Amino acid sequence: MTFIRSPWLAGLFLFALLLLGLPLFVRLPVWVDVSYYDVAAWNILHGGTHYRDIFETNLPGMPWIHTTLRPVIGWSSEAIRLADLLMLASVTFLLSRFAREHGCTVAQRLWLALALALFYLFETEYIHVQRDSWMLLPATWAAWFRHRQINNPGGIGRAIVEGILWGAAVWIKPHVLVPALFVWLVSWKYVPVRQMLRSTAGVVLGGLLAGIAGSTWLVATGTWRPMWDVLLNWNSEYYNWSWVKVYYQSRSAPVFFAPFSVLTYVAIPLGLVTLFRRRPESSARTVLFALYLGWLAQATIIQKQFDYSQTPPVILGIALMACYRVPVGPIFLAWCLLGSAVNQYAKDEPLVKQFQRIKPCTYRIVVPDHPILDPKRLALWGRCWSDDSMELKDQLTYYKDIHCAPDWADLKQVEEFLRSKNVGDRDVICWHDSTHPLYLWLNIRPGLRFMHVITSMKLRSKLPVIQAETFASPARYVVADLIPCGYLMEESFPPSPPPGPIDRIPAEFPKWGATTYPWNQKPVYRAGRYFVFEITNPSGEIDFPLPEALKD
Repeated sequence: MTFIRSPWLAGLFLFALLLLGLPLFVRLPVWVDVSYYDVAAWNILHGGTHYRDIFETNLPGMPWIHTTLRPVIGWSSEAIRLADLLMLASVTFLLSRFAREHGCTVAQRLWLALALALFYLFETEYIHVQRDSWMLLPATWAAWFRHRQINNPGGIGRAIVEGILWGAAVWIKPHVLVPALFVWLVSWKYVPVRQMLRSTAGVVLGGLLAGIAGSTWLVATGTWRPMWDVLLNWNSEYYNWSWVKVYYQSRSAPVFFAPFSVLTYVAIPLGLVTLFRRRPESSARTVLFALYLGWLAQATIIQKQFDYSQTPPVILGIALMACYRVPVGPIFLAWCLLGSAVNQYAKDEPLVKQFQRIKPCTYRIVVPDHPILDPKRLALWGRCWSDDSMELKDQLTYYKDIHCAPDWADLKQVEEFLRSKNVGDRDVICWHDSTHPLYLWLNIRPGLRFMHVITSMKLRSKLPVIQAETFASPARYVVADLIPCGYLMEESFPPSPPPGPIDRIPAEFPKWGATTYPWNQKPVYRAGRYFVFEITNPSGEIDFPLPEALKD
């Protein structure tokens, strides 16, 4: 179609989409993991020791990034979202270069950018500013260097740079070694053995340099021993792998981010044809396919099934399809607009309701409920230009009443109460995930190194350690969230009173609260779902019956 070939029209659609999506994206609140990385970075910047002071089950790459960025850009959620946007723009630029290598026009590359923006900007806060997406930047850059080495053999310098980039990505998440291996394996199709051995040596050298640089920081800051203590003595119990989960994830991955992830059914066969065809072609498409397939494999087979782990395969899959000159931008834009229109304006039609009732999964794929036409969100667009209130964040969030996402306005009330008590370093324990921003707002050191206490509790053999450190903390106050406890009730708690002092927890609270920390401490303040307890006699159990939703 002629209009698809026009770069001016593609640019106009891209501009309109960005104008619509960026204000909503920037004001969207951040996920609990971002607050965790920020607290870890704050601890490092104030002389603390990572792993020892802030418990971490992963390598320190993401806290390093926040440690580097936050003093420059500031500590607001909007600032880190703008950095996330820059990451996406950089990845889009690199992927468009892969597309250009296969003759994609300016218009086709603009449509590619539109498809990526349509997916990423309008998804939930769960996938933004996450390790998997951020390590996609050095990984894609490394894959580009691999393509350039294949087509323009030169000195070992490019191979060393490629290795440094892979090494940097490993510090963020070691799972990136799987797509790196896939990219290295497909290189043998194009490169003579001697040249391949030389470039492999350069990549290994570059990876070692990245490893040595990071290890030097760990040793110099006293982080080396605490890190290895966690990796060797804690992580084996945290990682719970099984073939049953792999089977389930392999079935759900192609429809995880419908309709975008449906491209898996097309991208893999096309890539395999390219990989095994006898007629040689530019390595760009083959290298990109290897990166995509390797990433999809590790996200599906190795990792837990979190939204953010499945995000990079979708981004890479969209780019791969663009390299085959599939008009991904117009297709997904039209698909999402139509699906959103049906869900917003025709959902009560008998045929639609019957389709949704009989085939709910198929309906979600065929008629995606993309937020691009959501009138409630669009009504907030104007406020996003000047309103940075917590109330706006509460309206923009995709996640309400879950343990990972705060009620921002109520949490702000808790901050004001604690500030009136002149709390300082280690005076406060933020017990549940959604309470972590309080550390940053109050500018204080956490009273307990275990941030995601619910996650730490999954390490059953470590419960005595967690309990001992909790009760030994010098903290004066502990902040708890009612939502995880509400999961365990057949009926929800009654509406909360206005924020203010309290002297007891709700009568509807489960009976185990009387013997379980922190609910057995002295309640002094409540704001919505949040309770502040004055620590008088830290004792009792720290465990409680986790619902199924929190066990994995």
